[in-house]
Amino acid sequence: MKKEERREQILEAAMKLFVEKGYKGTTTLQIAKEAEITEVTLFRHFSSKQEILLEGIEPILFSTLEGAINISKESSGSEMIESILSDRITLISKNYQVIKLILMEDSLLTELGRGNFINRILEILKNLLTEMGASEEDNKFALRLLMGTILSVLYMPDKNEEDIKDYIGKITNIIVQEINK
Repeated sequence: MKKEERREQILEAAMKLFVEKGYKGTTTLQIAKEAEITEVTLFRHFSSKQEILLEGIEPILFSTLEGAINISKESSGSEMIESILSDRITLISKNYQVIKLILMEDSLLTELGRGNFINRILEILKNLLTEMGASEEDNKFALRLLMGTILSVLYMPDKNEEDIKDYIGKITNIIVQEINK
């Protein structure tokens, strides 16, 4: 197995265990067993359990968000917001348990120097809105709507794609109207 494939195998096993048992309740030995490797092999690929956790969650939150923004940069403002909301809702739906883990382990992640994920996401979205021409006041309002919409999926999941699309459209219209007033 190639090095990247092995790393991915370890990450998948670790994330499964972190979701089931929490970060503190999971050992590197358990991760190795779940990945069907030895603990020595695990440490050839990762220096610590912390590194595994951080490498498992950061791409889900940031690389995907930045990728969605870059892909939608050629679109109109409303298309960009719709695309990003759709992407975030899909991401949360697919990674529901990992997102829940991130929120539950936020204080631990802060201890590890990687916390404040919400603030980092807010900063990325704020920069996007500023590039779209939003004032500071519009930014606050739009960020509340964006984050409220994204986080609502955790507490009020909806599998009906038409309902989600309709909701995204309504939220996008409100945000764009506020920015363009």
